[in-house]
Amino acid sequence: MRFKRSLLIGFLAASAAAFAVPGAASASVKAASKPAIIIGSTNFEEQAIVSNIWADVLEKAGYKVTVEPALGTRAIVVPAIEKGQIDLEPDYAASLLDFLNNGKTPPAGDNIATAIPADKKALASFGVTVLPASKALDTNVFAVTKATAKKDHLTTISSLKPYAKKLTLGGPPECPTNAGCELGLKKVYGLNFAGFKSLDEAGPLSVAALKGGTVQVVELFSSDGNVVSNNFVALTDNKHLEGADYIVPVIRTSVDTPGVAKILNAIDAKLTTNAISKLNLDVTAKQEQAPAVAQTWLTSVGG
Repeated sequence: MRFKRSLLIGFLAASAAAFAVPGAASASVKAASKPAIIIGSTNFEEQAIVSNIWADVLEKAGYKVTVEPALGTRAIVVPAIEKGQIDLEPDYAASLLDFLNNGKTPPAGDNIATAIPADKKALASFGVTVLPASKALDTNVFAVTKATAKKDHLTTISSLKPYAKKLTLGGPPECPTNAGCELGLKKVYGLNFAGFKSLDEAGPLSVAALKGGTVQVVELFSSDGNVVSNNFVALTDNKHLEGADYIVPVIRTSVDTPGVAKILNAIDAKLTTNAISKLNLDVTAKQEQAPAVAQTWLTSVGG
């Protein structure tokens, strides 16, 4: 069950304050120790799954939680948590650092041990911090069809260089200016594509475009079950363009209590790359809903 904020809640809270009864103060202190939490995420299914996993374990522990999935791109979600419109969001350590540095990922993003402290430093003035990373790594990969890989002998991103000028790259709208996407492919690998097609973020539009041939190279994710289910070939990032994109909880310090942190750290320790890949397939291939997929997984791991 998800709890939505409303004017009625504010009215009831005011009424309770006006008609205080013995013992109300201690009850109020107890409630304050378990703050209401609003979880937001981008319009990426994987983040919706993680949001619901976190919501379920927090609700089980007695917290009131609202899940607001599909808010838009990171350019919408990160400002929302900085402004206090949401309290918690699943993000990716290196990509978040890239965003916070206006598309210029510092070297700290290459390693999770340095990426999280760098994220924390960049977010501290907004009253936001980052908790320890999960074991789930979801980094960018650039995929081609098996037929294209065989025809052009493609195994690594570097092997694209002789062919890039005849190929169309597909990816999310921000790809052309993103250091982990087209901008990085040009700078690190020297790739200049024939064109770019704006799609979605490793979603159905990207998969369909690659399958249909409207793009020949597309950005997907390492934990995306579509790579395996469609026999795509994920090209090896042999020059280490991508960073340490482990899933991390980005949280406002106002709700980062020891209780909340303990709960999130415990479940994130069970969230591996293999686990999230299977959950992604349940949503994308089996057309199951993120909340149901999250609940089933939690039951299987004793969460």
